[in-house]
Amino acid sequence: MLAFVHEGDTVIVHRMDRLTRNLNDLRRLVQLPTKRGVRIEYVKESLIFTGEDLPMENLLLSVMGVFAEFERALIRE
Repeated sequence: MLAFVHEGDTVIVHRMDRLTRNLNDLRRLVQLPTKRGVRIEYVKESLIFTGEDLPMENLLLSVMGVFAEFERALIRE
């Protein structure tokens, strides 16, 4: 995906845990494309990331990412 998206594209992801399984990967997979002008939209969580360095955007990404990582850990357990 990272190799094919271009500035102005929107990546639509059904659920946050479908894109990645841990918070570090989630941050990387959101920050890399959004820095290039790509918009990331999570349907289930109703979140949109545009690359603007907004405190609320960073908080929501971290909180939702931690919950997705926790949910994945519970499933594996």
